Amino acid sequence: MKASNVLISGLGAFLPDRVPMGWAVERGLIDRTAAEEYGITSVTVAGEIPAPEMAVRACRQALERAGQNPESLSLLLYISVWYQGPHGWCPQYYVQRHTGAGRATAAEVRQGCMGMFSALELAASHLMASAEHEAALVTSGDNFTSELLERWRFSPHFVMGDAGSAVVLSRRNGFARLKSVNAVTLPEYEAMHRGPEPLFPPGAGLPGKLNFGDSKERWLAGPDQDPAGPLKLVAAQDELISRTLDEAGITMDDVSRVAYANGSRERVEGRAMTPLGLPMSLSTWEQGRTVGHIGASDQVVALEQLLLSGELGRGDHFLILGVGPGLNIACAVIEITETPHWSAAHQATAS
Repeated sequence: MKASNVLISGLGAFLPDRVPMGWAVERGLIDRTAAEEYGITSVTVAGEIPAPEMAVRACRQALERAGQNPESLSLLLYISVWYQGPHGWCPQYYVQRHTGAGRATAAEVRQGCMGMFSALELAASHLMASAEHEAALVTSGDNFTSELLERWRFSPHFVMGDAGSAVVLSRRNGFARLKSVNAVTLPEYEAMHRGPEPLFPPGAGLPGKLNFGDSKERWLAGPDQDPAGPLKLVAAQDELISRTLDEAGITMDDVSRVAYANGSRERVEGRAMTPLGLPMSLSTWEQGRTVGHIGASDQVVALEQLLLSGELGRGDHFLILGVGPGLNIACAVIEITETPHWSAAHQATAS
């Protein structure tokens, strides 16, 4: 989808304390060889801080940076990856209550780790649909501390970190422009992350832990495997990226930095940078390896960190890629139109 006059006016992030990978290796939570191969140095661990509370803290920061009155928000989308709180409870209304966004339509988006892309597309469409829609808030929070998941080894190449993130989209002002955002689903891969358990009763009420590695191995050995193999996935991603770049009116030569899901160096290089024909130096892996895979927040936190440090500036284009169970692939292009007032680069110029 080509976005028209959809601006980013605020970004927020909440990152809890980092736990070194060596700590997990010493306690047998992850194999030493795997830890060394991944190259991940630490992950963020929130302890008992609820996921929606991390989202609230990120939202408050994003709204303050944007100078946005929460009462004027017309849409609030909350992206969740893992369990959020009590059964039957809706986290988006907690965020709405504690940010003062009571007039907004609030909804939860559950599309795994690429949910941020779908939320951005929905929010952009909402803003473009009516001149009365002034601004929208997109946020995510996840705490993977759970007996149902081993954050250090639930999936090959990924170690889960906790975080909250938020984006304020506006029709009126901003320091960046969302130029295009697209996603594609390959439903023939749906069983890859499902495993052998029945659809009923729901897994949350059963013993056992989530293990995407085991699920993928069973899928590869079973009848549901797509005979086309990974070639279909590669082709779908190539087409998606090409379409997104065309809608943004740029080429790969115009891309300044790239953010992919925070996995191992091998995964980021093999799934993102090599297919794009770009060096790892243009990726956000160096930042991502210090926090782990923070659910749907990977790319937003990477953008916020690059702006804080001054590594992205006016005229730069930021390409973000995502993938999630389903199988979903997503891509978006963001153009930096000015240096935000809260970045180190802006403060250095001002002083």
